[in-house]
Amino acid sequence: MTAIDYTIVGVIVAFIFAGGISFYKWIGNPEDMQVAGRAVPPFILAATMAATNICLYNFVGYAGTAYKYGISIIWHEWTGMMALVFSGLFVLPLYRRLRISTIPEYLEARYHKSFRSLIAFLWVFRLAAWMGVILYAAVVVMQNLTGVTTYSLWIIILALLAVIYTFMGGQWAVVMTNTFQFFILLLAGLLMLPLALHAVGWLPGLIDKLPAFNMTLVPQKGPFNWLFIIAIWFCGMQWATTDQGLLQSALGAKDVKSVVKGLVYAGIIMTPIAYITVAPGLAASILHPGLSNPDAAMPSLMLSLLPVGLLGLVLAGLLASQMSTISANLNACATLFTNDLYRNLLKREPSPRATVHIQRIIIAIAGVFMIAFSFAVPKLGGAVSAYLTVIGIMDMPLFIVGIVYGLLWKRATWQGAIWGYLGGAIAGAIAKFQLGYPFGVSALFSAAGALVIAFIVSLLTPPTPSLKIERIWALRAAGKEEEKTKEVYHIIPISTGGRMSLLIFGIGLVMFLVGTFMGSGGLKLASSVAVTGMLVYFLGGFLRLLFD
Repeated sequence: MTAIDYTIVGVIVAFIFAGGISFYKWIGNPEDMQVAGRAVPPFILAATMAATNICLYNFVGYAGTAYKYGISIIWHEWTGMMALVFSGLFVLPLYRRLRISTIPEYLEARYHKSFRSLIAFLWVFRLAAWMGVILYAAVVVMQNLTGVTTYSLWIIILALLAVIYTFMGGQWAVVMTNTFQFFILLLAGLLMLPLALHAVGWLPGLIDKLPAFNMTLVPQKGPFNWLFIIAIWFCGMQWATTDQGLLQSALGAKDVKSVVKGLVYAGIIMTPIAYITVAPGLAASILHPGLSNPDAAMPSLMLSLLPVGLLGLVLAGLLASQMSTISANLNACATLFTNDLYRNLLKREPSPRATVHIQRIIIAIAGVFMIAFSFAVPKLGGAVSAYLTVIGIMDMPLFIVGIVYGLLWKRATWQGAIWGYLGGAIAGAIAKFQLGYPFGVSALFSAAGALVIAFIVSLLTPPTPSLKIERIWALRAAGKEEEKTKEVYHIIPISTGGRMSLLIFGIGLVMFLVGTFMGSGGLKLASSVAVTGMLVYFLGGFLRLLFD
């Protein structure tokens, strides 16, 4: 890197940092810190969720995995975006009507305070692990581009930037500066993609120079085969419906329709961006074969292809995404602790000033946990492997007990939820670390364990009080806030157009699943059917926004 590149990086990062901490004066109460005063419009929401999700994990982890295993890692992102649209249409409207600030708040409303506290406690560490993965990815980039290879030095520098940025500005810093960061990151990706593809002869060059397996979207074999796609789709559903780091911004939407539009727009916008993160990894496997660390694929391409000035701009975009994602998750950790643990331990309502003070302390503590986990990521096999290990064990059981049973089965009890979650997580850990199964199988072990244990324990324990159940079931209908503003959203549409869009949505989902299962037999049409189904699914989701 040259002095020009360093200058560009410094100016852009300083601008974002200054913009974030300038929101310090906006923080007057806990809601400002947690959900930006519930005043986030659809476009800002879509942009901030895109910026939170499209990050260095994608550019480093996806590119590195594509470098080693091929293009099918793209389903990690695509299935997540499908889940985001689903969550926006069917699940997040319920949360917004509850006016919650954290996902554990919903778990208490549906189950019990004990389950809320358990998940809040575990999820602070879960989010710290995810932030550690992002921090690791940023360090890999900086090591390769600057030549300064001291791992701990970069960890401290990059962590401090993100922690101070969030400490000062809270959720307002996240949602307002994320819009700018999203466009910087998008510009960086759009610069890298044509340069990488041009160097290998564009798409025909990739097809000619890579093994056919590496260009198969739904492969029959390998660690990222059809079974991986099914498993990551289930994990994507959990992520889009219960992940506090992702949904923190969504819970700050100004009304129900805003949250629906924000999530659907974000899912559709981010789907083509996935190719921007995967294609360079494929190109790097041709241009830079034999890298000892596949996660170095993207930095190696940047050094070899980007001219002076553009290298600094792309690096600034990647660092902006790192700050964006970590800041969103740091704020989520603080919100979880203060709302779901601190108030229960205090046994009284703290003052707004005290609450904001505690949130800032937790942001600093979560930053320490993030740094600690970042040192474990290389031992877990790199960015993608480390993250998949975490979500396969901890996330799938929460989706089963929180969403599947929580919203669809009235007989599910809080005892069943707790034991189902813990049993599912233990089953996934045994499958991964004792039996040595890959992510796809261990994630299904987690889901199956939670599904069976929660069902049995629920039947053996007293039913949940009917008033608690009916409160959750009543959220399917529009609330007083929507009726007052005449911005009513029907989860199950009543208009013909709404029902037709939902039918298209369902057809797309079935086509996607059929195409994926066709991959188990190695059928050539599997990829085409699965991708077509995904596109039809998104079309149905978009059309749904046009009606009631």
